[in-house]
Amino acid sequence: MPRIRRGSGLREADLIARAKALKGSVDPLLPKLTPDCARERFDRLRAELEEVREVAEDERRLARLARWGDPFARAYAGLLRFALEPTAPAVVSFPTAGGDVSYAPLASTGPEVQVAVQHSDEPDRLLLGYLDWARKGFHFFATHRALWCTGRSASPPAEFVAERLADLPYRMVEEPGTHRYRCPHLASGDPLPYLEVGWPGAGLSFRLCRRCAKDDRHLLGSLSDGAASPAPEEEFPVSVELNVDCRGGDDCVHHALPEAPRPLIKRYALGRLSDGQMLSGYLDELRPRLERTRRRTLVAGGTCYGADLDAYLEALHPSPVERRALALVLEGLEGTFEIDEPSASRALERLWGTHAEEIVGAIVPDPKEARRLVEEARGAPGRIAEILKRLQRRAEQQELLGTLPRYERLAREAAWADQIARAYRLQGESGAERTVVQALPREGKERGLAFGFLLALNRASAHAWQFTPTEKEFGQALQERIAALLRAPAEGYHDALDALLRAAGVVDWGHRSPTNDLSG
Repeated sequence: MPRIRRGSGLREADLIARAKALKGSVDPLLPKLTPDCARERFDRLRAELEEVREVAEDERRLARLARWGDPFARAYAGLLRFALEPTAPAVVSFPTAGGDVSYAPLASTGPEVQVAVQHSDEPDRLLLGYLDWARKGFHFFATHRALWCTGRSASPPAEFVAERLADLPYRMVEEPGTHRYRCPHLASGDPLPYLEVGWPGAGLSFRLCRRCAKDDRHLLGSLSDGAASPAPEEEFPVSVELNVDCRGGDDCVHHALPEAPRPLIKRYALGRLSDGQMLSGYLDELRPRLERTRRRTLVAGGTCYGADLDAYLEALHPSPVERRALALVLEGLEGTFEIDEPSASRALERLWGTHAEEIVGAIVPDPKEARRLVEEARGAPGRIAEILKRLQRRAEQQELLGTLPRYERLAREAAWADQIARAYRLQGESGAERTVVQALPREGKERGLAFGFLLALNRASAHAWQFTPTEKEFGQALQERIAALLRAPAEGYHDALDALLRAAGVVDWGHRSPTNDLSG
């Protein structure tokens, strides 16, 4: 119920001042008319208001006029009568969309008209008095400076359009050569779900994506603020789109999605849902439909590829290891799988929680090792794609080492040379150089071998100061043998290592294992 309180002396003086201003002219009570607006109805209203103004000093006649006739004339008569015999008025707080507004009940008419008359210098308050007119077919637009009526035409004054555009609650971009406004994401072509508010009367439309939509803003309310029309839902139509480019064919769940339900749009139109809540509500309505489909439906960045796994993987631009893992997991999925951008890493992150073992298993064939690596990866920092790359490198290293011979009871010099040669295969020149420096002993033939390896790697100059002339001479003599070992294919590795060690004077240097253990 409206809240009633006794008015203060300031409120009484305010009412008297407003009545005095309206004694001079009834123009503030009437809207400005555009050329589209018929004048007859407003001429009749002006005549009734002028009839009241003519008896502005007759308290008895004003009292009668405050009870009979046009609602505007009644409210006007009540205010003028109050100015003749002012007393502390009862003040009523009347709720509006923009907040509570107070007025004094001075006439036998509705609160909207009394608010309009007593606040006629505020166009949005004056508009309240014409809401009944709007229901009967008239269009009104309250700007900061004036209330306009366009009659039966829904086309708003340019001044009103300019103010609404200036007061938009979001940054929007007008598409070149059109009257369509889009949020920055949609303007740049991002395929995101969006809310659209049309404004046919102004020839404009506005689209707002889910990423931009806020839970404390209302695009429709911002555009329609200050407008009154016979059919608001037609003047500012609202729609929501999932905005999916469906390439999955006629049988795809995305091929024909339902519109937002009427109750949801109604709640938004009444201001009970924000922009963000409206979009979330529509997506919640669609979710069961999308999840019920048993047909594999692959979506990335707003594009639906249906069940076409090859096309989907191409769109994600995966590395070979990512492609192998994704293909293995997605091949067995049913229903809708969706990621917000076409990225292999994003897809793997989405799948990791429930398919980690399958993803790692696509890279590491040994189930026991795969389980161990999954546990290790789950506790490791970093993105899933980076973890997979690390696992892939490890798998490749194990596979590479598995092609090389394995040895038993290696002599010290043989073990050292084998270590550096394997480091070269796994980590390249820089890795081999690092291993040489870190494993360099204080004495022994390994030091001469070390200088020979550095020469073969073209990395000797930076480390030459660490070697004696004898060690350098020994290394130079072995350089070609070492280079041959580094270049040797897997099947020639043993012979190259044997030739190097024999040249170094290490004849009985170890024994080759009869089998290769791939897990080593």
